[in-house]
Amino acid sequence: MQPNVKAGGVFSFFKTEAGRKVVFYAAGATTVGLFVGNFLPHTFGLKYYRDFVQCYQWVSRWTWSGCPIDLLFHCRHGVERPVPDAVQQRLEKTLDQLGLDPFERKFVKPFTVFGFDIFQAGTTKMRFGGALGIPVNYGYASPDEIKRADIRFRDQQINWSSPSGKLLEEAIVLNEDEQVFGLSKAVLQLQTHRVLLNSIFPSVSFFMIYTVGHYLNLRLNLFARHGSVSVQSLLKCQLLVLMFFFFQSQVRFVLYSILGLFGVGIWSFMKDFNQVSTDAEIDKKLATLGPQFVAAGASFYDKHLKKNIALRDLIGDDTYTALGNENYMLRQKGMPLTARKSFFREKLAELNKAQEQAPQTQ
Repeated sequence: MQPNVKAGGVFSFFKTEAGRKVVFYAAGATTVGLFVGNFLPHTFGLKYYRDFVQCYQWVSRWTWSGCPIDLLFHCRHGVERPVPDAVQQRLEKTLDQLGLDPFERKFVKPFTVFGFDIFQAGTTKMRFGGALGIPVNYGYASPDEIKRADIRFRDQQINWSSPSGKLLEEAIVLNEDEQVFGLSKAVLQLQTHRVLLNSIFPSVSFFMIYTVGHYLNLRLNLFARHGSVSVQSLLKCQLLVLMFFFFQSQVRFVLYSILGLFGVGIWSFMKDFNQVSTDAEIDKKLATLGPQFVAAGASFYDKHLKKNIALRDLIGDDTYTALGNENYMLRQKGMPLTARKSFFREKLAELNKAQEQAPQTQ
């Protein structure tokens, strides 16, 4: 009997029947894990997700010696910054205008969030409800109420006397109509199936890529154990066999790399397309609620863009484009703010034109 030489090392195990079963179970676990990893923070882990982005405030405590000290408590030791009563009233007004019934209102859970933008997590479609994070600046009625010394962005102080600081000061103070518009947009997001779909997309993409890769392995016979050859044959065509091993490993590497990039591309496309479509549908629905909403939408997005432009100059990086849109590089994670602003401006122009033509027809 001639001795056998096995090539391929550890990777040859995955060509065996047992190795393929291990890969199959690992792929199944990854598929489930991708779903759970996206779904869990918005359902069972919603409370912890909310605590992570919750805005906490400075409080005063007394030491054992009786001397007062100011501490910023965070997480479970923190004191949550409450939502101002005026903002709570605007939220109730928002829910009234959207026509939410008393049962569904219980699933909208407001809290104060860090930053200048509204935050949404969870969904009203499930019993866990939706967390609606309202930024502190929604409580400002005028620029005089801005606590400039307490506002930092990315741990940097803001130069309020600079042109960008003055622009930011102007942009973060919203009137009541603009606040109602922003809250309405966020509540409508909570009413979508975004959480479930964003959990399904990565799992479907991974499972599809795994299935295609498995089919190509069988089709190209890449599971064949060509690594077991006799010494005599190896001595006769050693160079040819080594070239085959090298070629086979390169084919598998290129194949898996292409499939991996393709899977990421499919997941990104599905998620981004769904979000852009949702943004467009929400804007269309808000535009049907009356001229007041249309005017508020145009001014809301105008201030949002100004805020981003000011932060771009103050931060000094490319988080935002020169026009104020978020810079996503290759992806488009949401409808561009400039497009949303243009949509409401066009609707506002149509309404103004219709009002001007109305007296002439009478």
